[in-house]
Amino acid sequence: MPLLLSITLSLIADLFQLGGDPKVVVQDGPYEKIALTDSTTLEVYKGDSILVVFTACAPQCSSCARVYNKEWKLIQTVTPPFSSIFPLATIENGRIIWKDNDNWEY
Repeated sequence: MPLLLSITLSLIADLFQLGGDPKVVVQDGPYEKIALTDSTTLEVYKGDSILVVFTACAPQCSSCARVYNKEWKLIQTVTPPFSSIFPLATIENGRIIWKDNDNWEY
């Protein structure tokens, strides 16, 4: 098991306490996407720092993003460049990409 994945799963257990059986959905070099439950995912990209995007859907999806140093100390919380009730983020090529997810049909 890669060190990044083992640290990530440890943080999941300690921080989120969601239960379920986390599964790695994508593992591509420095990028990992982990399904924590049926409605929650965690994306991690390890470079000079570690980008983390946590997304929960209930049923509307919303994300939060954070940047950590290599010792998993929080450097900053990343906010979208726009105002949104349900900001949706993903990691692409080591960058956080935001989408306004407020136009969801109820």
